[in-house]
Amino acid sequence: MASIKPYDAATGKRWRVQYVSPDGRHRTKQGFKRKADAQAWADQNATLVRSGEWVDQATQKRPVSDYHKLWDARLDKRAEGTRRVYRPCWEQHVKPVWGDRPVSSIRPSEVQAWVDEQTVGAVMVKRMANILAQILDIALKDGVIRSNPARGLDLPRKPQPKQVYLTAGQLATLAGEAKHPEIVWLMGTVGLRWGELAGLRVRCVNVLRSRLLIEEAATTNGAEVTIGETKTHERREVAVPRFVMDKLVPLLEGKAPEEWVWQRASGGPMRRPTSEIGWFDAAVTRCMAKDESFPRITLHGLRHVAAGLMISAGANVKAVQRQLGHKSAAMTLDVYSALFDDDLDALAGRVEDSFSSVRGIFVESSKSGGR
Repeated sequence: MASIKPYDAATGKRWRVQYVSPDGRHRTKQGFKRKADAQAWADQNATLVRSGEWVDQATQKRPVSDYHKLWDARLDKRAEGTRRVYRPCWEQHVKPVWGDRPVSSIRPSEVQAWVDEQTVGAVMVKRMANILAQILDIALKDGVIRSNPARGLDLPRKPQPKQVYLTAGQLATLAGEAKHPEIVWLMGTVGLRWGELAGLRVRCVNVLRSRLLIEEAATTNGAEVTIGETKTHERREVAVPRFVMDKLVPLLEGKAPEEWVWQRASGGPMRRPTSEIGWFDAAVTRCMAKDESFPRITLHGLRHVAAGLMISAGANVKAVQRQLGHKSAAMTLDVYSALFDDDLDALAGRVEDSFSSVRGIFVESSKSGGR
């Protein structure tokens, strides 16, 4: 039970509420001008205590930056690429606005207004909102706030990049122009991410089974290349066309199991080629100069090329998902749904062909009215 008593303050008579919190401590809330206001607060506070939703006022006043420390400590367990973009985003965009705000004082309308006024692009805005939401999730789990005001926002849509596909002939042409043709063939038929390719060790290449074990990924940051977990934090095995595997064999000769398949003179894994002046973009430029219909394609775009070739070859969505390392088949369908739709006509044609031997029966049945 709470007790409500008056006291004299410099500004006149005021009321205070004294109560025992769930942790057994005697606490006081004062400054009410009217006894009715003090009683209303005491009733609400008692309801929170009974429901288990009561939170210490000092805890409610803890700023976002306090919870950021907990979030940042867990960030060390995530991929290098994630840390490299998330930490500057917090310092430059999230901390100046929300760092000193008590977590319990933030309202969804404020966060939405903050999102709406941003002009840094959809990708950055979504990253900013995601960082704030993840930090506030910690306070939510601790029971400091009842809901996360940074969840359920109306966020700008990330522009969908144009997917460029190459025919088998165009992929062969590009490989022929490239300094590292085996990389073009591997990425364009298997669909590895660059980091997965650069992080490939000799022991992960099974020549006899024509398989690769993907268990590490390399991240290029300027001149530095670091090795960490894959994007999905999982190991997977991918199948490699035999003719492509044959192109990898010479790269393995004379190397120890722990060495990199593609290795710099310094002994480290290969760096990602830079745009415009790198060997890959130079090869694309030469292809475009020789054939005006040849599309401008990025290194990452070879994943789309591989997906297109696999789907055209009749691979089902689960096989494509495993090969590309997507978290789910739904993600694969979201990205490549148009390609699977294109296969519907071919599928209908194959089903029709399977009934060609009995098609005459259907025609006679139709003439007889189904009798």
